[in-house]
Amino acid sequence: MSDVVPYVPVMLDCRNQHCLIVGGGTVAERKARNLLRGGAVITVISPILTTELQELVQLSQIHWIARHYESGDISGSAELQHNGTKRYFLVHAATVDAQVNRQVAEEARFAGIPVNVADHHESSTFINPMVIRRGRLIASITTSGAGPVVGRRLAGELEQHFGEEYETYIEFLYYLRHRIKQAVQDPAERRRLLERASELDILEEIRQEQFCWWEEPRIEEWIAQHRGEIT
Repeated sequence: MSDVVPYVPVMLDCRNQHCLIVGGGTVAERKARNLLRGGAVITVISPILTTELQELVQLSQIHWIARHYESGDISGSAELQHNGTKRYFLVHAATVDAQVNRQVAEEARFAGIPVNVADHHESSTFINPMVIRRGRLIASITTSGAGPVVGRRLAGELEQHFGEEYETYIEFLYYLRHRIKQAVQDPAERRRLLERASELDILEEIRQEQFCWWEEPRIEEWIAQHRGEIT
């Protein structure tokens, strides 16, 4: 279809980035949880908050501006200037008022800030996909606006495929890759060793509860052995 948006998938590093959520309901709550998981610094503008958001305020995990959204909140606020930031990194428009959400979206677009509009993805410049997390493994899926019900079902299928064993598996591969990069300077040799590492049958060992984490001597032995095999 001609109206399909050609989204470009990305993974954003939101650590210590100031992000704005306009709205204080359950949708805003979900957005806040997602951003907190990514280490963002969150400001919520809303006259009222859900119980969970109130608890986050009390724990100083989010900053609350207890009023309705006002034009200009997107950038140039006293809070941002105080923190040495000129504008927000991301904006979520998540109120129950469609007109306010459109206003937030328009101002964010004008300021060049990525914005997500909860009730109207066509006004958004980014969308939040369904996400499956297994430690370092992050798998996401979106139906590009076709509907959250289908998205949740597909995400459930992903969860079944990528079981909890993947967290240990990916963490091990990350650690082994780090040690290979430390021990091997030649890029071509390093690449071949990383390919060998990806062929290890560690995942099945984890599933059979037969896997023991490799200590340093075993890693050094494995690297030395396979460096000698590679020609």
